[in-house]
Amino acid sequence: MPAAPPPVRVALVSDAVEHAGAEQYLALLAGALGERFALHAFLNEHATELRERLAAHGVGTTTIPGLVRLPRPGPVVALARALRRHRPDLVHVNLTDQGDGRGLLAAAWASRLPTVATLHNAIPGRVRWREQLSAMALRLPHAVVSVSEEVGGYVRRIRASTTVVENGIEEVPLHPDPRAVLGLPRDAVVVGGIGRLHVQKGWDVLCAAAPAIVERVPGVVLAVVGEGRERDDLLARPGAEHVRFLGYHEGASSLVGAFDLLVVPSRFEAFGLVAVEAMLAEVPVVASATGGLVDVVGDTGVLVPPEDPAALADAVVALATDADRRADLGRRGRARALARFGVERMARETAAAYDAVLRRRTEAAGT
Repeated sequence: MPAAPPPVRVALVSDAVEHAGAEQYLALLAGALGERFALHAFLNEHATELRERLAAHGVGTTTIPGLVRLPRPGPVVALARALRRHRPDLVHVNLTDQGDGRGLLAAAWASRLPTVATLHNAIPGRVRWREQLSAMALRLPHAVVSVSEEVGGYVRRIRASTTVVENGIEEVPLHPDPRAVLGLPRDAVVVGGIGRLHVQKGWDVLCAAAPAIVERVPGVVLAVVGEGRERDDLLARPGAEHVRFLGYHEGASSLVGAFDLLVVPSRFEAFGLVAVEAMLAEVPVVASATGGLVDVVGDTGVLVPPEDPAALADAVVALATDADRRADLGRRGRARALARFGVERMARETAAAYDAVLRRRTEAAGT
């Protein structure tokens, strides 16, 4: 009986320093693809959490010092040399947004290796010259995996090759007493949010909506789990005195059960991982009707115009004062998340994207 062919060798490449949604994706994908592909990751020296999560799935790593979002030429050259030494069959570059990873893509291109890039976000309103550079970079890989139709539309507009593979979310065990962890009262209606303190996430919109919410819902608690560079600006905003900014908590996904409803007031969002995590926990969602959030939430949550504090307040008040509707939306949200956003489905579709690139490469070599 002939021996089975060796597994396809895939190099996973990331320049992330922090561990956010894009890095969570990469760790989940590695866990789901590990039986079919031989994976090895190339990371910078700061990616401690991602390195640990990949190691838990048996993925080895090579450290490229200085391989950050805007690297100097040295780390890019070092990555190209490391890829040539490793000789993978395919390189998979993980991109937080369209301004990320130009050095990574250049190194993969210089190595002349088949390359797939996952694009997690398309930031609107960037200056023209930056967008031109991003478009050039995103035409270098053989295929771009877009995590939502929103991102896919952007990639098609810049005339790059793309396939849409919606994110998959792992159902994490919920903490048995999340309100104790977060220091929240047990008997209050809690309206919560999870995410970086960044202008994209719209926490200033929540602050602006807060006075109307607390006036109309006696005893309500507004709380945000997350940290970021906008903290001081947010705390100075009118209405911020009504919002508890609770800082970073490791494993925040396990704490979503502390909330009676989740708010996602983002200005733009390519997908919306935290919305799916809440849906899996049967926590109803009030979200901005923007980008991928519309497809994620569907009719199992409440969508409001972005940057509209009055609309956000009205939606939160209506849901905070209607326990039966919260329960109904929670049940339907969980069913939607289980049916649509599975990790195995994401891995299967990503593997198909790998196969398509490798097949085209083989066919081109044979002509």
